[in-house]
Amino acid sequence: MGRSADLDPVGAGADAAPATLVVLAGTSPTPALLAALTFAPRRLVLVHSSDTARRAARIAAAARRLCPAIEVARRFDVGEDVFDFRAVAERFAALSADLREPWRLCYTGGSKVMSAHAVLLHTERFPRRHRWRSYLDATSETLRFTDGSRHQAGIDSSALTAAELAGLHGVELRPGDRTAAQEAWLRGEDRQTPLTSGEMAEARVLALFRRRLDHVPGAEVLGNRVMPDPRNPRDSIGDFDLIVRYRHRVLCVEVKRDPSHIPDAAGWTLTKAQRAFGGAARVLFVHDGAKGDCSIEQIAAYDPELSGAPLHVRSLEELARDFGTAERMIASFFPAAPPPRRPVAAAAPAAPDPAGAPAADRNRTRAAAGSDPAACPAAGRGGGAAPLLLMGLGGNRLPVLAVARACLPRRAVMLFTRQSEKELAALDSGVRRMLLAAEEPEEFQRLNRRRLASRLRRGGYPDRVKFAEAAVDAADVADVAARARAKIDQYRAPDTPVVADITTGTKAMSTGLALAAHERGGCLTYVSPLTRRVSCRTHGPVGRHPPAAVEWRHLLRGYRFLAGSLSEAIDPGIAARQVDAPLIDAAAEQVRELAGTAEIAAWVDETAVAGAPALPQYSVPQRPTLILTAADRALALSAPRRTRLRYFTSGDLHVEQDTGAGGWAHDVFAAAALLNVRCGTAGLTLALHRPGDGGPGRALELIDWFSWWRADAGAPAAADSAPPAEKITGHEDTRRPRVVSAEPRTPEFRAALHAHLSALRL
Repeated sequence: MGRSADLDPVGAGADAAPATLVVLAGTSPTPALLAALTFAPRRLVLVHSSDTARRAARIAAAARRLCPAIEVARRFDVGEDVFDFRAVAERFAALSADLREPWRLCYTGGSKVMSAHAVLLHTERFPRRHRWRSYLDATSETLRFTDGSRHQAGIDSSALTAAELAGLHGVELRPGDRTAAQEAWLRGEDRQTPLTSGEMAEARVLALFRRRLDHVPGAEVLGNRVMPDPRNPRDSIGDFDLIVRYRHRVLCVEVKRDPSHIPDAAGWTLTKAQRAFGGAARVLFVHDGAKGDCSIEQIAAYDPELSGAPLHVRSLEELARDFGTAERMIASFFPAAPPPRRPVAAAAPAAPDPAGAPAADRNRTRAAAGSDPAACPAAGRGGGAAPLLLMGLGGNRLPVLAVARACLPRRAVMLFTRQSEKELAALDSGVRRMLLAAEEPEEFQRLNRRRLASRLRRGGYPDRVKFAEAAVDAADVADVAARARAKIDQYRAPDTPVVADITTGTKAMSTGLALAAHERGGCLTYVSPLTRRVSCRTHGPVGRHPPAAVEWRHLLRGYRFLAGSLSEAIDPGIAARQVDAPLIDAAAEQVRELAGTAEIAAWVDETAVAGAPALPQYSVPQRPTLILTAADRALALSAPRRTRLRYFTSGDLHVEQDTGAGGWAHDVFAAAALLNVRCGTAGLTLALHRPGDGGPGRALELIDWFSWWRADAGAPAAADSAPPAEKITGHEDTRRPRVVSAEPRTPEFRAALHAHLSALRL
């Protein structure tokens, strides 16, 4: 693997690419390693937060091991608060001073604040070197540069193995106890220990994949692999019947004799696959039934949250008949979208970078934007002019409302992707109402909701919320920057300051907004949905905004308002046997008491109420049964029963089974993940547990493992020579449910709920 000869496209006399590569490392380690393997620098610098130090150490070790061209791999810690521009800037200043030679930047990982600041810092130092600034587009699996071009040589993953990818994620893979026997059976050798019918089915699927993918570069097919329990390596915490790798993507294969077992196993199998190989892992279920005995549609009917999940289902006969070539297998199970065409709007040349212009020109640009360097326009009105606000939309509506509440803009302009386009109507209405509630709170409280639309029109609120004319390419920085510049020029008035906020949207969208704001003299901000703190790249922390008014009925899709108790509303036939409704009611009652004067609303899972379709009720434990909301905060309550019903489609019957600590832990983890998608850090999930149902210790260990955290991973180290301690990141912590193990209406129950309510900062 040689060092890349990629040249900067400034002109014919461009120098070779820098010998130093700076890579931002975050929660997902794979993109950082791929950048290191692709560019193969002599010196690799991994920039990370304090809580991702252990992951950065793994990346550095893997890069040195897999790429001989890398002579030096070092880590640089930017500290704990990676959402504060000022703190990040201080650490990057120290790093920049140490990088005297030219350097290349890959900003896929890290927080958005880290990425935006790093790109602007690099742009200020190397204004025309777009091909020294790259981002890994996971959709088309290409490295994209800030001018919209792509790394034509593609991603180099030739040195990777499935074991290396799992190791990056802190997971060890070991051959299963039956792997040797299956291999011998495939070779036709006699074995004293016969295989079961299920083990023979696994071996046949293994042989099929090997025949199809034999001699395919970048393909690897492994038989049964187990993941040792970090607490007790002699035990297994999970296993995979097969693992199929193609380049840096992984397909985990589960073989089931009975297709009716697949819907109940789908969620857990996907969770362990993504825990071992990252969010890009996919799952294939192969069964011995006929085609159609189980399907993706049936899985989605059983668990609506798995609709659109990276799952495949095939019968063994179908797999052998319809997937006769390697090309068909790769196209079906390892899909990668082709790079999209550059939009017309992005084809226009970028405006000259003010960072490379004389100081007088930069001052004129800032003055034209109406920006006051002494005060951030995102710090509330404070007597200053309301700003023009630009945002990129992501999958979570709540941060959009938080940002608009913080800025109270004269006009908010939102760029969106094809994926977020379906959110536009609800966001348009939600932002308008939030602005009215913030600016005229007393009137908003008195206002009849039937007259709200006419009041908004009279107040000119529809004109204050605008969207781009068309979707942007979510991974094309140049496209986003061009659209943002055009919107600034379209809506900016002489007395209107400009704010570009990067709280929502993809990393590339945030980078494009940052470049546009930088070029037009605007402020760049990030708003914490949990603390409500506003951080500005120019002005540092500029205060905290009040809670935003949230239309929870629009945000909590799949939930309905609950006026009474859950015990009265829940379906008595199935759902009531899946979750402990009285325990949830007791917690809700206690929360209302602890919340004092705060107005609490309750929202119930629509699949759990009386009259709901039967099939989704079996997966009710994998969703929060009740969500309590107050202002812009959400508290989810989940109480799966250890003994609950499982449904088997083949016989159209259900059986009551003990799910064990593993099943209970996965249920509450899945519930927390769902709330995280809806609310991000502004939501918290409580997993309610009765001490009489057994100790929760093992479930707590499994929840921590699902969330990544391994408490036994070692002590902190002062140097790169020793690995730092494993820590859970803030992002992962928001997906980790908090277990409350206490009897209702006891002091312990009240104390636990009070502590978690305090953490939500109501």
